[in-house]
Amino acid sequence: MELKTLLYEKHGPVCTITMSRPEVLNAYNLQMVDELRQVWWDFRDDDSLHVAILTGAGKRSFSTGLDAKEIIEKPFASPSLVYAGVPTLTARDFQVWKPVIAAVNGVCCAGGWHFISDADIVVCSENATFFDTHVEVGLVNPVEAVDLMSKVPPGEVMRMVLCGRDYRMTAQRALQVGLATEVVPLNELIPTAMTIARQIAEKSPRAVSGSLEVMWSAINSRRTPSYPLGMALLNRDMLSQDRREGFNAFVQKRKPRWTDRT
Repeated sequence: MELKTLLYEKHGPVCTITMSRPEVLNAYNLQMVDELRQVWWDFRDDDSLHVAILTGAGKRSFSTGLDAKEIIEKPFASPSLVYAGVPTLTARDFQVWKPVIAAVNGVCCAGGWHFISDADIVVCSENATFFDTHVEVGLVNPVEAVDLMSKVPPGEVMRMVLCGRDYRMTAQRALQVGLATEVVPLNELIPTAMTIARQIAEKSPRAVSGSLEVMWSAINSRRTPSYPLGMALLNRDMLSQDRREGFNAFVQKRKPRWTDRT
C-alpha cells in the first residue's frame, strides 16, 4: 500500500494511523480520503489487528477538516462526499467494528470533528482545542454538529457552531463534558493511547466487536434521522454567494463580506 498523506504502522495487535499533512494542519484532501478508505479496509481485514490509534502529524494540529484550497479549485462540496454523498472518512463510516482511539494533538475543528465523534475513546494532549468554522465560510454544519451532540451537551456544541473560531473548547473542558477520557502532556499522548489500546487488545475480539456494534446502533439511532436535512441544507448553500465569498475570504486571510440574508 503506497500512502502519501498517511502514516500507517502496525505494532502487534495495535495500529497507528497518522494524518500527515502538517503543512496544512492535517486537513484532508481527496487523496487522503482515498487513503483513509484503504487503511480502514486493511485494518478491518487484518485479523491480527484489534485496535487502531488515529492521530495527526506534528504538535499543532490533529485535523482542521477539509482542505479549503482544494474545494475552491475542484467542483465538489467536500472530498469526503465524492463517492457516496455522505461523509466517508472514519472506521464507523465503513462499518468497521474494531475499536478506534483518537489521540488529539492540538487543533481539531470543522470536518476534524468526524474523527472524534466516531472514535470510541478520545484522549487529548494539554494543547488540544476544539472549535468549528462552517459558519465562518458560509456553510451549514450538516453532520458534524449532530454527531458531536451524541457525545457532548448540546449547548456546548451550539456555542461552538454559532460562534465559530471565537469560542474554543479546551482540553480540560473536553474532559469536563465527557468528550475526552484523559488529558496528558503532549509527549505522553501516544504512549497513553497505546496503553489503552493494549488493554483493549487483551480482551475477546469477538465480544469487543459485538459490544461496539450494539453501542453504535444506539448512538446512530439518534444521529441518522437528521442527516438528510443537514445534507439538503448543505447542498442548498453550495452555490450561494456567501459560500463562495466565505471560502475566498478564508484562503485570502481576510474578513468575509456577507450578502445573503435569507
